[in-house]
Amino acid sequence: MKKIPVFSFSALFAQMPVRVLTLFLLGFAVLCPLFLKAQSVSPAAKEPSRTDWKKLTKNARSGNIESQLQLAMAYDFGKGVEPDKSEALRWYRKAADTGNPEAQANLGYLYETGPEPVRNVVEAGKWYTRAAVAGSSIAQLNLGLLYLRGAGINKSIDDGVYWIKRAASVGDSGAMAALGYLYSIGAGVPVDVTEAFKLIQKSAMKNDATGQALLGSLYAHGTGVPKDAERALLWYRKAAEAGSATAHFGLGVLYEHGEGVQPDKHEALLHFQTAAASGSKQAQEALGEIYELGEGAPVDYQEAAKWYRIAADQGEVRAETRLAVILFQGHGIPQNVPEAAKLWTQAAEQGYPYAQFDLAELYWKGIGVPCDLPKAYALFTKAGKSLDVSKPLASLSSEMRQEVAAYSH
Repeated sequence: MKKIPVFSFSALFAQMPVRVLTLFLLGFAVLCPLFLKAQSVSPAAKEPSRTDWKKLTKNARSGNIESQLQLAMAYDFGKGVEPDKSEALRWYRKAADTGNPEAQANLGYLYETGPEPVRNVVEAGKWYTRAAVAGSSIAQLNLGLLYLRGAGINKSIDDGVYWIKRAASVGDSGAMAALGYLYSIGAGVPVDVTEAFKLIQKSAMKNDATGQALLGSLYAHGTGVPKDAERALLWYRKAAEAGSATAHFGLGVLYEHGEGVQPDKHEALLHFQTAAASGSKQAQEALGEIYELGEGAPVDYQEAAKWYRIAADQGEVRAETRLAVILFQGHGIPQNVPEAAKLWTQAAEQGYPYAQFDLAELYWKGIGVPCDLPKAYALFTKAGKSLDVSKPLASLSSEMRQEVAAYSH
């Protein structure tokens, strides 16, 4: 199929890795995507022996709350038995029904994050609320995060901040990290980078991986503290050792650009791969760029499209836009203009200016979508809030005037 030429803002930026764009255009708030993940309590410390298992099961069946909780955690985390989320749910529920806050918090977490058919975010909110009211700091944090996201519960920034503050006030390290993050971006609280640094540093010093990753980002971007790539490297490494995908992504950026460490494209690739495998959409997009541009790995458009698609499926607008460019131009993969138009539409609807620009061109020329000059004009206007669209907008305006004049005659 013949490739269709496109004057694309996305294409113009194709040679600039999005990690660089993120650093300079979007800043700390985007490079530290919500870290605000639900947290569970720790699993049982030891695996029960066969004798202990029989005793534990007997006591749990007899109504012993502590045994019910331990049995639930054994099934939940695979301690001494194959993991079984349905069995974990059953035993958490028995203990939770007695009013045990720890069981209620873990039941909420399992409802929020468990596999189908266990997952039920509405139920998660209900059990988090019961545990939070009873004083569970983990439940308070997780309930606050549900309010912030509006997941299974009516979205309320004020209620979210309230519960996160409650948890942070009793020293919950995850809540301190989350609250620090909110102060850093001014979500529900005034922007206060000094307070953000204080809270995140306290969290990191308590060996909280989220706090450590956030502290690394603060140092990497000089938010609330002088920029210090070596300190960023230190804290990212601590968090990465604990499995933080965000920290692995941060390490990938530092190694890629040689900040605080000698540049090492291969090491950067390894960190991006680790983060991507753990679900980091930023790292997934980074891998897409590496394979598209051949920086750190051989050019492989199919591999690039794969990672862009994985990130796009998580709503990552830059991945949607770059995948659209590859599909539109047919780079190493079959050309698919309708799908490209769909992806540009998805990204444009989320307010991404480069996608708005490209989509405007499609409506202007009637490529992959019906020709619609007013819609093209509206999209260029939206993109113009962030980009210089004066030339295409002037050309389109002239064309629209000529069209009106032709109709009037």
